[in-house]
Amino acid sequence: MDTFKILERQELRAMASPFRQQLLRTLTTPDSATGLARRFEMSRQRIGYHMRELERAGCIEITGERQRRGLKEKLYRTKPMAYVYSPPSEERLRRHDRFSWAALVNLIARALWDLVSLRRKADAEGKRLATLAIEADLYFETPTERKAFTESLVDAIEQVVRDHEKPKSDKARAFRLVVGAFPKPAQEPNHDNPKH
Repeated sequence: MDTFKILERQELRAMASPFRQQLLRTLTTPDSATGLARRFEMSRQRIGYHMRELERAGCIEITGERQRRGLKEKLYRTKPMAYVYSPPSEERLRRHDRFSWAALVNLIARALWDLVSLRRKADAEGKRLATLAIEADLYFETPTERKAFTESLVDAIEQVVRDHEKPKSDKARAFRLVVGAFPKPAQEPNHDNPKH
């Protein structure tokens, strides 16, 4: 089973270089060191060095082998992780990533990182932390029904966000809105619906 985790110091060090981050993005599809060397036009030894560091940090894993020219090549892939940088990345969620599970995991992980940092700062200053949380269970009979709900929700949120996305004065304080949805785990008891 895949696991997700916020990256710790060792993983962050291993991922520090932009090239290793590029390798991790590439290895969402399994490949070998030789294949990556061809793709990036680099020596196999140099690629191998970076991959050993990523493997040692637990960022990539072996998924199998393949025969190439009489030799066995190990195939690697990126482990599913919530990539949270220190400081966290401020890259905004792109529109085409809205339906990506990886984007949702990263968004939640970044929100957790931000909340912990803000809580510590508020505690140190003896202040309250202004937050809002909403949770609901939703039920859809068909994918079409789910899609219609998603479009209505996105339209409504975008309308409200447009009214508040730019500061009106120097006194305005920035807040981050995070919205996500995913299937409710089947093993979780549902007391509201006797059929489940």
